[in-house]
Amino acid sequence: MKKNKTIAVLLIITLVIAVILGLSLTGTKRAQAAFLEKYNLSGLDVKAIVKQLDSSITEPSELVSSINGEKLTLKDDSTTVELDLPADSFYLSFAPYENSTHPCGFHSLSSCRGELVNVVVHTTITSENGDVILDEDLETMNNGFIGVWLPRDITANIQVAYQGKLATAPISTFAESETCLTTPLKLN
Repeated sequence: MKKNKTIAVLLIITLVIAVILGLSLTGTKRAQAAFLEKYNLSGLDVKAIVKQLDSSITEPSELVSSINGEKLTLKDDSTTVELDLPADSFYLSFAPYENSTHPCGFHSLSSCRGELVNVVVHTTITSENGDVILDEDLETMNNGFIGVWLPRDITANIQVAYQGKLATAPISTFAESETCLTTPLKLN
């Protein structure tokens, strides 16, 4: 009889914990949905949110957005939302330059600015084993950066060509890799 009471108490405690966790998760999802709605990001997947925020220089001043190798973080004065990146993709934002740049490691979609705005540069990304991952003319966005989604867990080289000048740098796309590439991309 005592064993049955112990089991019953344990079951009740487990049920209470499950209900509390369920309510907490539901509240978190509601808060996240409200946050995304507030900034006109609801209904978008992570890649679309990144594209929208990174290509704009007119986002709300209270919204701070950054991306690392695993998550997109969005926050304002009262809320922080973290969204997982796709398991097979890594976002690299890079800004070639001629005269000035800023050091950067993890890209801030809301505040990183590059020198060359709305110009076309030829970009080649080649894996360490020689596979060409990207070989295209790409246009820098209003913020002076180019953002590309790359396969996860590779080591590669990026080469950027603009008006007869070149810049080359090593890159990697692991969870701990930097998502913002600036200072190595001085065009010479």
